Amino acid sequence: MAASAHLRFYHPTLPERQVGSGFNWLAVITPTLWALSEGLSWHARWLLLSEFAFAGLLLASRPVELPLVCLPYLARNIWVARKGVQWLIASLLRQGYRQAPSDSVTTPLTPR
Repeated sequence: MAASAHLRFYHPTLPERQVGSGFNWLAVITPTLWALSEGLSWHARWLLLSEFAFAGLLLASRPVELPLVCLPYLARNIWVARKGVQWLIASLLRQGYRQAPSDSVTTPLTPR
């Protein structure tokens, strides 16, 4: 099984960041906490709101209806895991980060 490639981003004053380009398992397990830890506050807000909505549906449902509530929740988490990398890259670019060249051996990351 091949590991996902990491994209490197640099900023003139902030530390270098590496972002995995594949599926994000941490975002599947804890999407709201993952978004908060990556500084994606706007996404974390609506994820938290949807957590409350799913919790309300879960509390109001009967045991027979649990799969009807859990499947959309799982689908949302998988969607976040697939789109989260794109959100993170867009956020880094808005902050002034630039993607490092693919050949980092010959190209320095910091401008001289």
